[in-house]
Order: sequence, then structure tokens, then C-alpha cells
Amino acid sequence: MNTVDDIVKINLDVKKDIRGDLLAIEFQKNLNINIQRSFFVFGKDNSVRGNHAHKKCNQFLCCISGICEINCDDGIQKNKNILKNPSTILKIPNLIWSSQKYKAKNTILLVLCDLEYSEEDYIREYKEFLEYKKT
Repeated sequence: MNTVDDIVKINLDVKKDIRGDLLAIEFQKNLNINIQRSFFVFGKDNSVRGNHAHKKCNQFLCCISGICEINCDDGIQKNKNILKNPSTILKIPNLIWSSQKYKAKNTILLVLCDLEYSEEDYIREYKEFLEYKKT
């Protein structure tokens, strides 16, 4: 069963030259994942999103603009990560409770998932999450 120790920060290489910067994500090479779904979250300043866990889905979060505080909880331990550079991707494995706080009005979070959307995969109540982790 996953814990906050299984959360991984992945730093990608940025190619720079006089024309600007290029940041590529090779999903298998960089993330070892077969992406099934992706979406963008345009958070309002100081808004909180997420507040759920996934039973099976693993997610990769990348802040492409602004600053996003990612709070994670495995039912015992908690940790916090700040994302503010698109070259850093945070892997959040399944069975980790996660919330995101949007720290600037221009914050955009890119989320990559290894499973398609399924409402049955979500645990939206923290008490239910703790019970599920016991099984």
C-alpha cells in the first residue's frame, strides 16, 4: 500500500537556446507511464481543489503557470510540495489523499493519469479513505 514516501518529484531537462526554452515529456522514458487521460485545472487565487484519493489511478502533476501547493496524506504521514516550475512533475500514486492549493491567480496545473476517468475510482470522503486504507 502506498505511503507519502512513494511520492516522487521528477525533474525534466529543459533545452535552452537563444530562441527560448523547450521542455519535452516522454511519457514512457521520463514517467514510466501510459497516459490515458490528461486535464488542466485553472485554479483561482487561494482556492483549494482535489480533496480526494484514487483507488487505482496514479497521477502526475505539473504546474505550468503560477504556484501550486500540493498536500498529500497517506492516513498516517503527511507531506507538502510546492510546484512552480513546469520542469518538475510530482508523481502521486494511488491511495494517497491529495489536495491542491492555488497560490497565485494565474496558476494552471496539468494532470496526467494512467487510467481513464471512472467515478468508482474516487474516494471523496476522508473518513472513507481511512477505512479503505485499512483493508
